[in-house]
Amino acid sequence: MSHNPWISIFTSPRATIARIVAENPNQSLWWLAAIYGFSSLLNTFQSMMLGFKVSLLGIFLLAAVFSPLWGYISISIWSWVVSLTGKWIKGVGEFKAVRAAYAWSCVPLIANIPLWFILAFLFGQQLFVNFSDSQALSQAQVALLFLILLIRIVAAIWSIVIYLNALAEVQRFTILRAISNVIIAGLLVGIAAYLILMITSATIGTSFGPRTIFELISNGSSQLTLRNL
Repeated sequence: MSHNPWISIFTSPRATIARIVAENPNQSLWWLAAIYGFSSLLNTFQSMMLGFKVSLLGIFLLAAVFSPLWGYISISIWSWVVSLTGKWIKGVGEFKAVRAAYAWSCVPLIANIPLWFILAFLFGQQLFVNFSDSQALSQAQVALLFLILLIRIVAAIWSIVIYLNALAEVQRFTILRAISNVIIAGLLVGIAAYLILMITSATIGTSFGPRTIFELISNGSSQLTLRNL
């Protein structure tokens, strides 16, 4: 097995994360946070339709500058919830170990970074505005969008597989119990997000539709439209 965790995490997630946690659970944390944060911020900027206010170059610069901090906060909050709920079902992983499991599962998401630049080259500023579903796309564009979607799906699935195996390793869980840990944490986060949105809506008098809520929570949908790629 390769001793380079950036390679071995793809094929040996359990052994890789065990070695990382034993040596330094914070290894490459900020790089991994930047990988997650970059695409996450760009998805968020799409939902905000930031292209109406900020140039394409400005949007990518904002994502590049703030991606490490955004990714670090997002990974840490989620991992804290997973660590907390994991203890309810007899998990033994400490917070830093659980966070390392999630952070290293983001390695396949590196594939998303060049895809964003390809989309920006093809569609420019329109990528971050209210793209009309009725706007005609060429066959070549449709084929490329389908390929990009396929790559993102594969990267996401691989990331999930790595995460569940890494989480099972640090928590001393079976895969099924690791899945339970993630589901419980997801429900807790979902309830908290819903309550925050409802309180915000009641306070400022703004309602959020189901699509907006979904985009805010998941940073984009899986529908085959330009705004969600």
